[in-house]
Amino acid sequence: MHDPARFVSWRNPRHWIQRCLPTSRRLLLERALHRLTLDDRREVLIVGAGHDPYRSLFSGAERYVRFDIECVPGITDVIGDAMNMPFDDESFDCVVATECMEHVSDPFRFVNQLTRVLRPGGLVVLTVPFLFHQHGDPFDFWRPTRHCLSRLFESYETVVVTSLGHRIHVISDLITTAFARYRFLIPLRVFNHLLARLPGSIRAGSDVTTAPTGFMVAAQK
Repeated sequence: MHDPARFVSWRNPRHWIQRCLPTSRRLLLERALHRLTLDDRREVLIVGAGHDPYRSLFSGAERYVRFDIECVPGITDVIGDAMNMPFDDESFDCVVATECMEHVSDPFRFVNQLTRVLRPGGLVVLTVPFLFHQHGDPFDFWRPTRHCLSRLFESYETVVVTSLGHRIHVISDLITTAFARYRFLIPLRVFNHLLARLPGSIRAGSDVTTAPTGFMVAAQK
């Protein structure tokens, strides 16, 4: 069955606000991704590609496929359902899914699809919100914990779950997103650039905050 989730609502005006004045969560996510070594990946699948903001991270890619449930003109390469991806088994050495798992109806099946198309030794990079406002209505279903994510990828050789942000980032994002409609408060989002650089904002391991904005998973099959 086709999942109606919209991974990136690029037609929504809020999408453009988020691009110009991002939340703390978005800034932390970008910092975390830039810490990974991804330029040695040759065949890359981007799930829920949207406007494809992370292309520069894959400078060594020989095959780079941008997959989404709806088309962004000039960007999307393949349109389809993430619950039944139209790709052969073990056809990529890196699969990236940023900020889309919360929008799928069955996260276990979703991860199974990521695993199916990934080669042995390949890398999955996945990000998902935790303490973050509901969005993409009515297709916002999940806020998995660190333990849930570890269980989802337990069949992988190595799994690193990184916390993105802590309570101060959560509070800032809740305030700035709640009052986004009031234009005179939008500049508060500029403060997020400072918050995203606080020491300890991005941490891996078990001894971390219990209240992050979300997580990044880097799992090697």
